[in-house]
Amino acid sequence: MERSDIYRKIMRFLTIFGGVIGFLYVFLRLYNIENVNEWIQNIGLGNVIFINCGLLIAGFTIITALKPNNPIPWHWITLITLAALTTIFIHLLPAILILIAGIFELIKEL
Repeated sequence: MERSDIYRKIMRFLTIFGGVIGFLYVFLRLYNIENVNEWIQNIGLGNVIFINCGLLIAGFTIITALKPNNPIPWHWITLITLAALTTIFIHLLPAILILIAGIFELIKEL
């Protein structure tokens, strides 16, 4: 097995793992909701928008790793952008995993 294949598998694993952890964080945030109407009135609709954006970003992250260059390009800029969006909308832990995958891709390109 070549060295680039090993890097590619590690990058895909980190990206998929980061996306799955992002989904888990978003679903745990949704699971804590007991009464939806009361929750929206107290917290506001902005949190609902953040949760929906988090679901989309986690989904894009997983799609990027599973089908590279098909719907979303597999490039280090894409991975670092997804890591930044994951930090904003989901949590820091999955973003770190995606950022490490993006840095691996950047090192491989240099």
